Amino acid sequence: MYRLHALLLPLLLLPFSAHASEATLEQLFDRLSEGGHVIYWRHAATDHRQRDQNLNDMDRCEQQRNLSEQGREQARLVGRVFKERAIPIAAVYSSAFCRNRETATLALGRYTILPELWNLPAAHTRPLSREALVDGLRKLLGDMPEQGSNTLIVGHNLNLRAAANVAIGEGEIAVFQPGGDGRFRLVGSFKPEQLRF
Repeated sequence: MYRLHALLLPLLLLPFSAHASEATLEQLFDRLSEGGHVIYWRHAATDHRQRDQNLNDMDRCEQQRNLSEQGREQARLVGRVFKERAIPIAAVYSSAFCRNRETATLALGRYTILPELWNLPAAHTRPLSREALVDGLRKLLGDMPEQGSNTLIVGHNLNLRAAANVAIGEGEIAVFQPGGDGRFRLVGSFKPEQLRF
């Protein structure tokens, strides 16, 4: 049986402290199939021989750290499993970075770029302050998705750590239940390699 380590948290305005628990991956997907969640996906695995160099033109992917072949396979796998499991996803939001956009494209074939998902360590390169990025992500995590569906965010780890006190690895997915007004709770998380149903 496929299992994941889930964090069950009270519905609080963050920051909060986490208490570890366990839930099955099946239970998590059952919840996602009903909608009403925000899925935060740290972009799939990247080629760490590359570095972000020039972020003035975000279409110049050769100037950024990009997905590795493993990351591309991760993205395709997640998209395939979401489709096979009939996980309803209405809005798909992405950071402007190429690795995030490619993750969303390979998985679901669509995305909308949101400025509040800009990579936190590079906040100095854009008008939005660090505080605005963190507050913006908290709002997104707390916003209720379209009725009967989920919202998918393809973002960065440090943004999530700052906004929700949750750290995830490349390709890892954290699932939140929004409560409105910037309130949300973490339901659980899983890695792409756990999706070999």
